[in-house]
Amino acid sequence: MLGLSANISLLFRELPLLERFAAAHEAGFPTVEIQNPYEYSAGALTSAARAANVDIILINAPLGEDPRTLGTAGLANREAQFRAELQRAAEYAQQFGARMVNVLAGRAEPQDRQAAVRRVTDSLGVAAEILAQANAVALLEVINPVNAPGYCVADFDLAAEILAATDQRVGLQFDVYHAGMLGLDPARAFTQHLRRIRHVQFADSPGRHEPGTGGLDFRNIFGAIRASAYDGWLGAEYHPAAATLAGLGWMGEYFQ
Repeated sequence: MLGLSANISLLFRELPLLERFAAAHEAGFPTVEIQNPYEYSAGALTSAARAANVDIILINAPLGEDPRTLGTAGLANREAQFRAELQRAAEYAQQFGARMVNVLAGRAEPQDRQAAVRRVTDSLGVAAEILAQANAVALLEVINPVNAPGYCVADFDLAAEILAATDQRVGLQFDVYHAGMLGLDPARAFTQHLRRIRHVQFADSPGRHEPGTGGLDFRNIFGAIRASAYDGWLGAEYHPAAATLAGLGWMGEYFQ
Protein backbone atom coordinates (compact mmCIF):
# COMPACT_ATOMS: atom_id res chain seq x y z
CA MET A 1 0.00 0.00 0.00
CA LEU A 2 1.35 3.40 -0.96
CA GLY A 3 1.93 6.03 1.70
CA LEU A 4 2.74 9.72 1.61
CA SER A 5 5.83 11.25 3.15
CA ALA A 6 6.66 14.94 3.63
CA ASN A 7 10.20 16.08 3.01
CA ILE A 8 10.39 18.57 5.86
CA SER A 9 13.64 20.03 4.60
CA LEU A 10 11.52 21.69 1.88
CA LEU A 11 7.95 21.60 3.19
CA PHE A 12 6.74 23.60 6.21
CA ARG A 13 9.73 25.90 6.10
CA GLU A 14 7.49 28.53 7.68
CA LEU A 15 8.39 26.76 10.92
CA PRO A 16 11.61 25.74 12.68
CA LEU A 17 12.63 22.19 11.78
CA LEU A 18 11.65 20.69 15.12
CA GLU A 19 8.12 22.05 14.71
CA ARG A 20 7.67 20.69 11.21
CA PHE A 21 7.03 17.13 12.41
CA ALA A 22 3.78 18.13 14.10
CA ALA A 23 2.79 20.29 11.13
CA ALA A 24 3.32 17.35 8.77
CA HIS A 25 1.21 15.08 10.98
CA GLU A 26 -1.60 17.63 11.16
CA ALA A 27 -1.56 17.97 7.37
CA GLY A 28 -2.03 14.22 6.95
CA PHE A 29 1.49 12.89 6.46
CA PRO A 30 2.25 9.80 8.57
CA THR A 31 5.97 9.89 7.74
CA VAL A 32 8.68 12.43 6.98
CA GLU A 33 12.10 12.52 5.36
CA ILE A 34 14.96 14.92 6.02
CA GLN A 35 17.73 15.92 3.63
CA ASN A 36 20.18 17.16 6.25
CA PRO A 37 19.41 16.06 9.81
CA TYR A 38 22.95 16.65 11.05
CA GLU A 39 22.34 20.24 12.13
CA TYR A 40 20.50 18.75 15.13
CA SER A 41 21.22 15.88 17.45
CA ALA A 42 19.60 12.58 16.58
CA GLY A 43 17.98 12.59 20.01
CA ALA A 44 16.29 15.96 19.51
CA LEU A 45 14.90 14.95 16.14
CA THR A 46 13.74 11.56 17.40
CA SER A 47 11.93 13.18 20.32
CA ALA A 48 10.19 15.66 18.02
CA ALA A 49 9.11 12.91 15.65
CA ARG A 50 7.74 10.73 18.43
CA ALA A 51 5.89 13.63 20.02
CA ALA A 52 4.24 14.32 16.67
CA ASN A 53 3.50 10.63 16.04
CA VAL A 54 5.32 10.49 12.72
CA ASP A 55 8.09 8.20 11.52
CA ILE A 56 11.32 9.33 9.88
CA ILE A 57 11.75 7.02 6.90
CA LEU A 58 14.65 8.54 4.96
CA ILE A 59 17.64 10.82 5.38
CA ASN A 60 20.51 11.87 3.14
CA ALA A 61 24.07 10.92 3.93
CA PRO A 62 26.30 13.88 4.85
CA LEU A 63 27.46 15.96 1.88
CA GLY A 64 31.02 16.43 3.09
CA GLU A 65 32.93 19.54 3.99
CA ASP A 66 31.63 21.44 0.97
CA PRO A 67 27.92 20.77 0.27
CA ARG A 68 28.38 22.18 -3.24
CA THR A 69 30.05 18.90 -4.21
CA LEU A 70 26.63 17.22 -3.78
CA GLY A 71 28.08 14.22 -2.04
CA THR A 72 31.41 12.45 -1.77
CA ALA A 73 30.71 8.96 -3.13
CA GLY A 74 32.43 9.71 -6.43
CA LEU A 75 35.22 11.98 -5.21
CA ALA A 76 38.84 10.85 -5.42
CA ASN A 77 40.90 10.20 -2.30
CA ARG A 78 37.91 10.53 0.03
CA GLU A 79 37.46 6.89 1.04
CA ALA A 80 38.15 7.45 4.74
CA GLN A 81 35.93 10.51 4.91
CA PHE A 82 33.17 8.74 3.01
CA ARG A 83 33.27 5.80 5.41
CA ALA A 84 33.12 8.17 8.41
CA GLU A 85 30.15 10.01 6.88
CA LEU A 86 28.27 6.77 6.31
CA GLN A 87 28.97 5.67 9.88
CA ARG A 88 27.39 8.92 11.05
CA ALA A 89 24.42 8.40 8.75
CA ALA A 90 24.01 4.88 10.10
CA GLU A 91 23.97 6.17 13.67
CA TYR A 92 21.24 8.68 12.85
CA ALA A 93 19.24 6.14 10.84
CA GLN A 94 19.41 3.60 13.64
CA GLN A 95 18.19 6.06 16.26
CA PHE A 96 15.39 7.27 13.98
CA GLY A 97 14.41 3.81 12.84
CA ALA A 98 14.87 5.13 9.27
CA ARG A 99 15.26 2.36 6.73
CA MET A 100 16.70 4.36 3.82
CA VAL A 101 19.71 6.65 3.33
CA ASN A 102 20.20 8.56 0.09
CA VAL A 103 23.90 8.49 -0.84
CA LEU A 104 24.58 11.34 -3.26
CA ALA A 105 27.20 10.64 -5.90
CA GLY A 106 28.77 14.09 -6.13
CA ARG A 107 29.99 16.18 -9.03
CA ALA A 108 32.73 15.10 -11.43
CA GLU A 109 34.78 16.85 -14.09
CA PRO A 110 34.20 15.46 -17.61
CA GLN A 111 37.73 14.04 -17.83
CA ASP A 112 37.24 12.21 -14.52
CA ARG A 113 33.68 10.97 -15.05
CA GLN A 114 34.49 7.32 -15.82
CA ALA A 115 36.73 7.03 -12.79
CA ALA A 116 34.13 8.82 -10.68
CA VAL A 117 31.47 6.32 -11.75
CA ARG A 118 33.74 3.47 -10.65
CA ARG A 119 34.25 5.18 -7.29
CA VAL A 120 30.49 5.63 -6.87
CA THR A 121 29.98 1.95 -7.60
CA ASP A 122 32.56 0.95 -4.99
CA SER A 123 31.31 3.51 -2.46
CA LEU A 124 27.76 2.22 -2.67
CA GLY A 125 29.03 -1.24 -1.79
CA VAL A 126 30.73 0.23 1.27
CA ALA A 127 27.54 2.11 2.15
CA ALA A 128 25.48 -1.05 1.88
CA GLU A 129 27.73 -2.84 4.37
CA ILE A 130 27.77 0.02 6.88
CA LEU A 131 24.05 0.77 6.68
CA ALA A 132 23.11 -2.88 7.04
CA GLN A 133 24.33 -2.61 10.63
CA ALA A 134 21.52 -0.08 11.18
CA ASN A 135 18.93 -2.13 9.25
CA ALA A 136 18.95 0.51 6.53
CA VAL A 137 19.60 0.44 2.80
CA ALA A 138 21.60 2.80 0.62
CA LEU A 139 19.87 4.58 -2.25
CA LEU A 140 21.29 6.10 -5.43
CA GLU A 141 19.51 9.12 -6.92
CA VAL A 142 19.62 10.52 -10.45
CA ILE A 143 19.82 14.33 -10.46
CA ASN A 144 19.27 16.31 -13.63
CA PRO A 145 22.15 18.42 -15.02
CA VAL A 146 20.09 21.62 -15.21
CA ASN A 147 19.77 21.84 -11.44
CA ALA A 148 23.12 20.21 -10.71
CA PRO A 149 25.67 20.80 -13.50
CA GLY A 150 28.40 18.19 -13.46
CA TYR A 151 26.54 15.76 -11.21
CA CYS A 152 28.05 12.34 -11.70
CA VAL A 153 24.83 10.31 -12.12
CA ALA A 154 22.61 12.42 -14.35
CA ASP A 155 20.65 9.76 -16.24
CA PHE A 156 18.74 6.61 -15.36
CA ASP A 157 20.57 4.29 -17.75
CA LEU A 158 23.86 5.10 -16.01
CA ALA A 159 22.22 4.59 -12.62
CA ALA A 160 21.00 1.19 -13.79
CA GLU A 161 24.54 0.24 -14.86
CA ILE A 162 25.93 1.28 -11.47
CA LEU A 163 23.25 -0.60 -9.59
CA ALA A 164 23.88 -3.72 -11.66
CA ALA A 165 27.57 -3.57 -10.72
CA THR A 166 27.24 -2.85 -7.01
CA ASP A 167 25.77 -4.52 -3.93
CA GLN A 168 22.27 -5.81 -4.67
CA ARG A 169 20.98 -4.26 -1.45
CA VAL A 170 21.42 -0.78 -2.93
CA GLY A 171 18.24 0.65 -4.41
CA LEU A 172 17.21 3.45 -6.73
CA GLN A 173 15.61 6.61 -5.40
CA PHE A 174 13.31 7.58 -8.27
CA ASP A 175 12.48 11.28 -8.43
CA VAL A 176 9.61 12.22 -10.72
CA TYR A 177 10.88 15.79 -10.99
CA HIS A 178 14.34 14.81 -12.21
CA ALA A 179 12.82 12.41 -14.74
CA GLY A 180 10.69 15.24 -16.08
CA MET A 181 13.62 17.62 -16.24
CA LEU A 182 15.53 15.02 -18.26
CA GLY A 183 12.75 15.11 -20.85
CA LEU A 184 11.44 11.66 -19.94
CA ASP A 185 7.92 10.42 -19.41
CA PRO A 186 8.14 9.80 -15.63
CA ALA A 187 5.51 7.05 -15.70
CA ARG A 188 7.40 5.15 -18.38
CA ALA A 189 10.78 5.70 -16.70
CA PHE A 190 9.34 4.50 -13.40
CA THR A 191 8.04 1.31 -15.00
CA GLN A 192 11.34 0.72 -16.79
CA HIS A 193 13.40 0.91 -13.61
CA LEU A 194 10.85 -0.48 -11.15
CA ARG A 195 12.92 -3.54 -10.24
CA ARG A 196 15.49 -1.50 -8.29
CA ILE A 197 13.28 1.36 -7.07
CA ARG A 198 13.07 1.53 -3.29
CA HIS A 199 11.74 5.06 -2.85
CA VAL A 200 9.85 7.61 -4.95
CA GLN A 201 9.90 11.38 -4.61
CA PHE A 202 7.92 13.90 -6.62
CA ALA A 203 7.59 17.54 -7.61
CA ASP A 204 6.15 19.13 -10.71
CA SER A 205 8.41 20.15 -13.58
CA PRO A 206 9.55 22.73 -14.36
CA GLY A 207 9.70 24.82 -11.21
CA ARG A 208 9.93 22.00 -8.67
CA HIS A 209 6.72 23.08 -6.96
CA GLU A 210 3.68 21.04 -5.95
CA PRO A 211 1.73 18.91 -8.48
CA GLY A 212 -0.43 21.07 -10.70
CA THR A 213 2.06 23.94 -11.03
CA GLY A 214 4.02 22.55 -13.98
CA GLY A 215 3.52 20.33 -16.99
CA LEU A 216 3.64 16.78 -15.60
CA ASP A 217 0.60 14.49 -15.79
CA PHE A 218 0.38 13.32 -12.19
CA ARG A 219 -2.82 11.38 -12.74
CA ASN A 220 -0.91 9.23 -15.20
CA ILE A 221 2.23 9.11 -13.03
CA PHE A 222 0.49 8.15 -9.80
CA GLY A 223 -1.72 5.76 -11.77
CA ALA A 224 1.33 3.94 -13.12
CA ILE A 225 2.81 3.69 -9.64
CA ARG A 226 -0.45 2.35 -8.19
CA ALA A 227 -0.73 -0.21 -10.98
CA SER A 228 2.78 -1.50 -10.29
CA ALA A 229 4.18 -3.78 -7.61
CA TYR A 230 5.71 -0.79 -5.78
CA ASP A 231 4.43 -0.65 -2.22
CA GLY A 232 6.71 1.95 -0.65
CA TRP A 233 6.42 5.64 0.10
CA LEU A 234 5.83 8.65 -2.12
CA GLY A 235 7.90 11.53 -0.82
CA ALA A 236 6.63 15.07 -1.44
CA GLU A 237 9.94 16.80 -2.08
CA TYR A 238 9.13 20.15 -3.61
CA HIS A 239 9.42 23.86 -2.96
CA PRO A 240 5.92 25.11 -2.12
CA ALA A 241 4.88 27.85 -4.52
CA ALA A 242 3.42 29.77 -1.56
CA ALA A 243 2.61 28.63 1.98
CA THR A 244 2.89 24.85 2.38
CA LEU A 245 -0.69 24.30 3.50
CA ALA A 246 -2.06 26.39 0.64
CA GLY A 247 -0.47 24.02 -1.87
CA LEU A 248 -1.69 20.68 -0.53
CA GLY A 249 -4.76 20.44 -2.77
CA TRP A 250 -3.07 17.62 -4.68
CA MET A 251 -3.53 15.35 -1.66
CA GLY A 252 -7.30 15.47 -2.00
CA GLU A 253 -7.18 15.28 -5.77
CA TYR A 254 -4.99 12.21 -6.05
CA PHE A 255 -5.07 10.43 -2.68
CA GLN A 256 -8.60 10.60 -1.30
